[in-house]
Amino acid sequence: MAILKTPFEFTGRIGKVSAYKRKGSDKVILRMGSGPTKEQIKADPKFVRLRENNSEFKASTLLTAGIRYALFPVKHLGDSNFTGAITKRANKIQKMDTVGCRGERNVYLSQNRQMMKGFNLNLKDPFDSILTHPLAISVNRELKTASVTIPAIVPDINLYLPEGTVFYHFIISLGVVRDIVFTGNDLPYTDPGEVVFAATAWQHAQATVEETEVQVQLSGNIADTDSLVLAIGVEMGLPDRFGELEISHREGAAKIIEVF
Repeated sequence: MAILKTPFEFTGRIGKVSAYKRKGSDKVILRMGSGPTKEQIKADPKFVRLRENNSEFKASTLLTAGIRYALFPVKHLGDSNFTGAITKRANKIQKMDTVGCRGERNVYLSQNRQMMKGFNLNLKDPFDSILTHPLAISVNRELKTASVTIPAIVPDINLYLPEGTVFYHFIISLGVVRDIVFTGNDLPYTDPGEVVFAATAWQHAQATVEETEVQVQLSGNIADTDSLVLAIGVEMGLPDRFGELEISHREGAAKIIEVF
């Protein structure tokens, strides 16, 4: 390790030298690069296992990307780091493929849908800690529909919003996620699946609200290997100085409630 002391200051990489700063220090630290080159990783027989792992990790992250796209109406309500937890589950699903060769194992969400059901996008304040009474869920794959019934709400009985919340509403999303399947040793590009969503009316945080049913329906065709991901989120808002509702971007919660 070396410390840069000249007036010329930089961070990043020049040739084999990397320059970076550590937290709590204003000094630039220099380090020589190490490890195999890109060319070695790509062709050297010693790195065949690394190439296999990289290939399978790419497949797992592609499924994660598909799930994130299906969740886009509610994913802004999740923690900033929930993506890694989805990839971890995707990797476990991939290891359930006992037919594909190592390095080309497929990620069959359609065969393991229960692995994603109930996934919370929040760790500290999950959705179930805000709305504590269960939801009634009805799905129909043939009709590509889902219905979510939100129970009658009584604040501080079955609804516990963060302090300072003035308004809130629920968002229901339904999206198509496709399996990730190798073709030879390649991963073919797949278009993102269809996503639809609906929201309840905004409610005051202290209001008692009657039971509410929300329905969503996809319009396009779905394949037998497609999975339909149903999610719910609770979004909060505050009135701005003009009386208009402003979304509280750092508040809220969401979860996957069904995969069918």
